[in-house]
Amino acid sequence: MRTDTQRAAKYDAKTIPASVAAIVAAVLPGMRLNFRDPFGTMDLVEKEQQTQGLLNATGTPTIQFPLYLDFVRLIWRMSNAGIAGPALATVAAGIMKSWQARGLSLSTLQTLALNTANTWPPAQAITVGTAPIFTLYNPTSRKIYVSNTTDGTVTVIDAQTATVLTTITVGTRPSFLCHNPTNNKVYVANFTSNNISVIDGETNTVSATVAAGTGPLQTCHNATNNKVYVTNVGSNNVTVIDGATNAVLTTVAVGTGPGALTWYASANKVYVCNPDSDNVTIINGATNAVIATVAVGTTPSWVTYLTSANKIYVCNAVSDNVKIIDGTSNIVIATTSVGTTPICAVANSLSSRIVVANTSSNNVSIIDGTSNLVTATKAVGTSPEYLVYNAAQNKVYSSNSGSNNVTILDGTTNAVLATVTVGVLPALMAVATAIDKVFIACTTSEQVHIIDGKYNKL
Repeated sequence: MRTDTQRAAKYDAKTIPASVAAIVAAVLPGMRLNFRDPFGTMDLVEKEQQTQGLLNATGTPTIQFPLYLDFVRLIWRMSNAGIAGPALATVAAGIMKSWQARGLSLSTLQTLALNTANTWPPAQAITVGTAPIFTLYNPTSRKIYVSNTTDGTVTVIDAQTATVLTTITVGTRPSFLCHNPTNNKVYVANFTSNNISVIDGETNTVSATVAAGTGPLQTCHNATNNKVYVTNVGSNNVTVIDGATNAVLTTVAVGTGPGALTWYASANKVYVCNPDSDNVTIINGATNAVIATVAVGTTPSWVTYLTSANKIYVCNAVSDNVKIIDGTSNIVIATTSVGTTPICAVANSLSSRIVVANTSSNNVSIIDGTSNLVTATKAVGTSPEYLVYNAAQNKVYSSNSGSNNVTILDGTTNAVLATVTVGVLPALMAVATAIDKVFIACTTSEQVHIIDGKYNKL
C-alpha cells in the first residue's frame, strides 16, 4: 500500500507543467492519427499551450493570460476560416491595437500572431517632416527624435505606439542629435542658424537655444562631467556646453572642418575627426584641454571605440583604411585596409569587433578587436552609409541609400540574415532598446520605417 507521501509524489509527477507537456507531446501524434478533427480543435489546443509557454517565458503577469489567449483564439479562428496573407495581417493589426489598449504588450501580440497564423502586421511607415536624415532614441522617455533638415523641425515619435507625438520647430537645417540622460534633454545641432536647440525630453518643448560656432554638425554627451560637445565645421572648433545650465563653458580650437566625434567613457576623452586636416583632436573630458592631435589617414569621416580592446577606430574615406589609436597612449598602433570609401563604423561589443561601411564598394569590413585584422567582408546593398548595432539581438544594421533597403547581419557569424526594403534614401537609424525596434529615417520619402529586432521584419 502506498503511503501518503508516495501518493503525493505520484500526483505531483502527473501535474507539474513539464510532466504534462511531456505526456501531451508523447500522445498527441497518435491522437491525431486516430481522431478526425474537422474543426482543427487539436491545433488550437497546441496553439494555446505554445501561448502559455511563451507568456511564462516572458514573465507576463498571469492575470493577463486570459486576454492573450482570447487574442490567439480570435486570430486562429480567422486563419482557420480561410483568411490569410495581407488580409489577415491587416485585420490582425487592428485587433492588436484594441488589445494593446487593454494594457497588453504590442510586441507580445505580434509574436503570438506570428506563431498562431504566420501573420505579421502591415509595414509601418510614419510620415515626418521634410528631408529627415538624423534619428535619436531617448531611453528615458522611450521616444524617437527625427531632425527634418529642410523644414527646421524635429518630429517626436512615441517608440512604443509608433505614433507622432508632436513636431517641434528648432533652428535652420537641424542635423545630429544627442541625449543627456542626466536631465533628460535632447540637443539638436542647427547647421545653418549656428545654434543648438535644447529639447525637454518630458514636455517636448524647446527649453533653451544655445549659440555655437559656424556650421554646428555633430553632438555628443559626456556623462561623467555632464557636458555636451558640438563640432563646428566652419569655425574649426568645438563648443562645450554645461549639461546642467546650458551655458557655453568654452570653445576648443581643433583641426580643419571638424565633423564626427565621440566620447570615450573609459578614458573620459573626446575624439574629433578633422577631415580637411587629416587628423584627430583628442580633448580631455574633465579639463576641456587638447591632449593630442593625431595624424590619421586621408579625410577621416567617422570615429568609434571598442572598450574591451581600449582602442579608437577612425574611418578614412579617401585613403580607404581605418587607423586604430590606443586609448591610453593616444598613438596609432595599426592601419587596417578596408573597402572603398569607408564613411561609418560601429562597435559590436559582444563579439569584440568593428564593422565598417564601405559606401563605394557596397560592402562592410569586419575588424577583429584583438588582431586588428579584417576577418570578413560582406556584401550589403548599394551605397551603405550608416550603421547601427542592436546589442539585445547582437545584430548590425546597414542602411543602403542607393538600393533603399537595410541589410541585417548576424553579430556572431557575420552572415547576412535579411535585406529589408524601406523608403527612399534611408539614412540614420536608432535602436529603441526597450522594445527591440530599429527606426530608420528615409530622406526622400519623408518617412520613418520600423524593423522588428527579433524577426527582421517591418
